[in-house]
Amino acid sequence: MQDFWKLADESKTEAEFLADRKLQTLQTLPMEKLRRIFVQYRYFTIYYISDMAHLVHRLPFGNLRSLLAEFLSEELGEGNALDAHPNLYDDFLLSVGIEPTACEAIPSNIALLEEISMLMGTESSTQGVGLRGLGGECLCQLYLSAMHSHFSKNPAIVAIADKIDWRFWEIHIGEVDIQHRLRLRAAIDEEIVKSPKSEREIRAGYEKSKAAWDQFWTNIFEAEDEAAVQA
Repeated sequence: MQDFWKLADESKTEAEFLADRKLQTLQTLPMEKLRRIFVQYRYFTIYYISDMAHLVHRLPFGNLRSLLAEFLSEELGEGNALDAHPNLYDDFLLSVGIEPTACEAIPSNIALLEEISMLMGTESSTQGVGLRGLGGECLCQLYLSAMHSHFSKNPAIVAIADKIDWRFWEIHIGEVDIQHRLRLRAAIDEEIVKSPKSEREIRAGYEKSKAAWDQFWTNIFEAEDEAAVQA
């Protein structure tokens, strides 16, 4: 397990660097571009919930399945649809001047998200733990923290900060997500102790998730560069 987490922590450090490097431009972009970038993450939240539901369905009964089911329930608002995280994110978008359903996703990112969803069905559920468990709960939080850290310093955002609906961000960059990571790590430790061979599958899923996250944001900024050239 020590070797596994050493590799995971090294990978996490690399992901932190990539996230910060890609997203630091959010500090200076005009609001129009910020809005286009913001809306793309909306589609990740929608696919993520469906993939997590599939993962919970496939996992055997045990602590890991129960924990991920708890996380899924939180994503869905714990019985209150208005508090479901996609709805909270849409409320954030509305508060910065975006009509969520009026903006389309970048086709390359939809293809990427569809590929991940396909892997959730074709690969082992153990690999799915790395792909959407570690990948979703841990890597997602890294990118969201970097995203928030930079865009919240943008003068256009600072000017309307008191009118922005921050609830989505308060959840995803705060203590809740930190505790998720710690609890998930403990549950994965338990799983690897029971079945040492599962380490390789979890790691494989995690590496695929890391590559997908990097590509997801690369696609967004490449689309912005292309739009700037066309303008």
